[in-house]
Amino acid sequence: MKTLLKLPITLLSLSLPFAVSAADMEKQSPWLDTFNGINKELISPNYLDFSQSAAKLSRSIEAFCQQPNAEKLSHTQTAFADNLQDWQQVQWLNFGPVTLFMRYYSFEYWPDKKGLTQRQLTSLIKNDVDTSDDKFWRSASIAVRGLTAIESLLYRSQFDPMNKPEYCQLLVQVGQHHEQSTDRIYQEWQTGQLADWTFLDEDEVGDIVSLSLEKMIQQWLEHMSMVKESKIEAPIGWRGKANLKLAEFYRSEQSLNAIKQNITLYNALYHAGENSLYQKALATEPKLAKQLDESFKQALVEASKLPDDFYSDSLAKNTRVELAKPVVSALSKAQNELLSLVTKLGFQIGFNSRDGD
Repeated sequence: MKTLLKLPITLLSLSLPFAVSAADMEKQSPWLDTFNGINKELISPNYLDFSQSAAKLSRSIEAFCQQPNAEKLSHTQTAFADNLQDWQQVQWLNFGPVTLFMRYYSFEYWPDKKGLTQRQLTSLIKNDVDTSDDKFWRSASIAVRGLTAIESLLYRSQFDPMNKPEYCQLLVQVGQHHEQSTDRIYQEWQTGQLADWTFLDEDEVGDIVSLSLEKMIQQWLEHMSMVKESKIEAPIGWRGKANLKLAEFYRSEQSLNAIKQNITLYNALYHAGENSLYQKALATEPKLAKQLDESFKQALVEASKLPDDFYSDSLAKNTRVELAKPVVSALSKAQNELLSLVTKLGFQIGFNSRDGD
């Protein structure tokens, strides 16, 4: 399974205690306002939204399993889609507290090419495993946690929580654990310290804020690759055989919406804060800064043109690939421009850890 780069870093309010004072840090880093803007406008509130919608999802699951019916199932599926949407706003960021105990991959185990989630959920019921025990969750497989497991239990006909109480109770336990995990991540964002996650080597030149922002940008660029390659190209058979079931959240039909959410976020990242990356770039690279702004907007325009049945069997492979070409092209253009821009601004972007499996 392809992964995003895992780097130890968290983004926290600079009013929190640090190894150096906020005043000293401000003198050392020209990127303090940009860093702070992304954290305060996007990361912290988006993690809060993710936590709150996970709690609503858990309550909805509990209500459904207490009295299973079609209406409550529909409400639960809506709550799932809401939480999934909030996840797309933080999915790009795979460092900080979310890296502990594989929690990032516990939120979404995808792509699941071998159907591990399905098999392991079935095994839990078959072997009468007590999933209400905290000890179980301390060592449970990432394949039976989070949104991937919840989607499978809600949408796979073999599980049928409406008519199979044992699977509904498993759904309750997965939902409760997911709620607890999202809340812990949010709380740890608020109480941790930047120095807990970002370290300068003895021979490394720079400051902790600039290095943190550099890691963020690396994650951003790698996530753009993931959207192109894993969310769009691989499922539709861009370079090989199509397998639509590899599309992200295919069973709940949220694949296309997830992509639109991601692209919308990219533009928000670019403009976050009073002294945003866009504003900083305008001062030294105005042409490229404006060009990238338009490219992000165009990528969303192209993604919005994809038909609702883009990931359905109703379209031929060649048709699907032709429809995807403008989106992939627009994303590639924006990604190349972002890489060029941040390099000109002094950031050193390393290799793409998502290359290969």
